[in-house]
Amino acid sequence: MNPVNNKDKYMKPFLLQERERLNLKQKDVFESIGVSKVTYYRWESGSPIPSDKLAELGKIGFDIHFVVTGESSKKFESEEKVSKGSEVKRLVEPDESDFLPSNLFYVPVIDVEASAGHGSIVVNEAYTEKSMVFDCHWLSKRNLNKNNLVVITAKGDSMHPTILSGEPLVVDTSPLDNFVDGIYVIDLDSHLLVKRLQRQFTGGIKILSDNPAYEPQFVPQDSLDQLHIVGRVVWMGKDL
Repeated sequence: MNPVNNKDKYMKPFLLQERERLNLKQKDVFESIGVSKVTYYRWESGSPIPSDKLAELGKIGFDIHFVVTGESSKKFESEEKVSKGSEVKRLVEPDESDFLPSNLFYVPVIDVEASAGHGSIVVNEAYTEKSMVFDCHWLSKRNLNKNNLVVITAKGDSMHPTILSGEPLVVDTSPLDNFVDGIYVIDLDSHLLVKRLQRQFTGGIKILSDNPAYEPQFVPQDSLDQLHIVGRVVWMGKDL
């Protein structure tokens, strides 16, 4: 099972089907939870839904478990009633503290941007109130520790077309015991970058951009102490 609202083809039908099950129009939903129509349209097109808004959807009768997994939750099997107009009412009010099913978990969004361009100085790494929801099966299948996962936002075009500016990136910040080639978030001279790293036979590391307009960089073995690997990118709308 992939994370909530990834760009996988299965996620859009789940949100759409749940709205149709409740016999709601898009306007009913975005007016009831206090977001713009553009924002809601993006959600039904696969953009991530913040956890606080998932909670708001739960308040008006959405089965969050179905939105995430495609499987109905017993908690929401009761029929929902919708009043005339845009006001939405529900029969069952889920407990705010446990609306998230036990097989799902939060990954916090950090208020910091990783540059996928020429780099940006890290100003703030504070946790925000927003988060993304992932499936525990997805976690165990990839042998990841949920306590070491964070979500950041890509910025810039150097990793285009693999990573687009503004895309959420899930980063595994676990200690790096064995380096393998891949896409990483790195701190290079106080610049936070998302780049493809490749080990060289000389012991150094080549820093690559998927956009051919950007020249590769090379960090020799005797300068690796200047290269701090923040974490490995493990998801960006699809698995890596």
